[in-house]
Amino acid sequence: MKITHTITTSTGDAIPAIDNSVWRQSIERIEANRRSHRIGYHDSEECMMCGRKMSRKAHENARHVHMTIDGDLVPMAAEVGSLSQGWFPVGSECAKRLPKGFAEKPWVG
Repeated sequence: MKITHTITTSTGDAIPAIDNSVWRQSIERIEANRRSHRIGYHDSEECMMCGRKMSRKAHENARHVHMTIDGDLVPMAAEVGSLSQGWFPVGSECAKRLPKGFAEKPWVG
């Protein structure tokens, strides 16, 4: 998966991003994964990118992605201010598809 564009922050920084139409699987595929794994819409133990269930251990050790309010992915360390929607867990297979710096273990503050 490749970077598709840049986002300009309020401070004028250009942040590399991956458009949500590129990384997100079809809604139908995500729903099929959720049904097959019997998980709901707000279950936090699923991969944010594909909807597959993650074991508790996998979830605790998962890499995370940083998503903007538009659904685009930006590097974990990117400072996007009010454009940030937060950090979400991704499974190991989905993390492998992302460029370096986009799927990282969350830091503990």
